[in-house]
Amino acid sequence: PAHTLRGVTCMKHAAAAAARDGGALRCLTFEITSTLVCMSVPLGRVYGEAVRHYKLPCPDDDTMKAAFKSAYGKTNAELPNFGAASLANEREWWRAMIRSTLDQAGCTEALDDETFPLVFQRIYSSFASPDVWAPCPEGASAMRHAKERGLVVGVCSNVYPRYVDQNLPLLGLHRDLDFAATSYEAGALKPSRDVFDAAARKASHVNRLLHGRTQPDVAPGQVLHVGDDLEKDYLAARAVGMHALLFDPDGKAADAAAERGVPASDVIRSLAEVPSRIDELLGAAV
Repeated sequence: PAHTLRGVTCMKHAAAAAARDGGALRCLTFEITSTLVCMSVPLGRVYGEAVRHYKLPCPDDDTMKAAFKSAYGKTNAELPNFGAASLANEREWWRAMIRSTLDQAGCTEALDDETFPLVFQRIYSSFASPDVWAPCPEGASAMRHAKERGLVVGVCSNVYPRYVDQNLPLLGLHRDLDFAATSYEAGALKPSRDVFDAAARKASHVNRLLHGRTQPDVAPGQVLHVGDDLEKDYLAARAVGMHALLFDPDGKAADAAAERGVPASDVIRSLAEVPSRIDELLGAAV
């Protein structure tokens, strides 16, 4: 099909750009959510348990999850990028988001002026807890391998500061992390290249600190990005000339990726596959 041929052509152009701007691999970056960090309990349950804690009526967890998805889309449309450009902090974004979720789920008693702050705090605090988050398997090992091979390791992610300040350290994923480039800080969400450009700038600075002040800038073709979203991670990274891997643990993205011309070898089911790609790219530059 025509769109498949266009996808293959785009992949070839991106590969050519990576080769032109490349050389030895210098940096590994990850998306945080659903790549380095995964939820360990169903999202609807977290919201539902907060409401039920105060003995308030609450729908089932699936209904709560559906309300969350609807509210997330609405809030993100009204206040994009977690309110980075318009609100004092992301906590205010989540206040609006959680209120909208409870409203759409029909939890009217939880929206009472004196009750809502209690329910909000319980939900918001839960998402800074190891009861809710877990490291995705093999992520820490992939980061450690990258450091052992002399790479700069960062995150390039559509998130706000709390993920970097609290969630990653909570799970021990801060130890081999050299920098974070977030959409909140960059003022734009992936697939915008702004976040990837910020990652490359930070990688360049860290590389000079670690390996000598005379080190040149890290070029896009010297970065390997790993993420779970076909458009926002894989295709966006390739478009700026980076190497990329699409993390697809459930195999749900394989067909869509193939239709967009993504090589099967660039789609991984486990982060345990990342070290071999690092070694392959390092070997190819020798």
